[in-house]
Amino acid sequence: MPQDRASAEELLAGVEGFLRKDVLPQLSGASIYKCRVAANMLSIVQRELAQGGAADKAELEGLQNLLARESDKDDIQASLDDLNAEFCVKIRSGELDQQREAVIAHTRRTLIDKVGIANPRYAGLPK
Repeated sequence: MPQDRASAEELLAGVEGFLRKDVLPQLSGASIYKCRVAANMLSIVQRELAQGGAADKAELEGLQNLLARESDKDDIQASLDDLNAEFCVKIRSGELDQQREAVIAHTRRTLIDKVGIANPRYAGLPK
């Protein structure tokens, strides 16, 4: 159950800041790498909490439009899994060849959203 203060995002940011500013300078050897990995994982979770819902919703809407159907699942992740599986089958079978540009646009948008969450400083990510 969420509390009034601090939010999950604030807690994650606090731990990440502690690792980067207080712990990391005191480490040496392989521990430096491991601490950076841990701090980076916390950053990914923060971005997932902030941006993941909108990215999932956009992906779901794109799949529903391309496949011309709604998902019968109540859970968005289950819906995405189901529709993405169907999307792959239809791409492999050639059923979506007439929608090539829309398929490419959807896939590009989805990948940009995912990379933006995983690593927003990725060199190939559009600004």
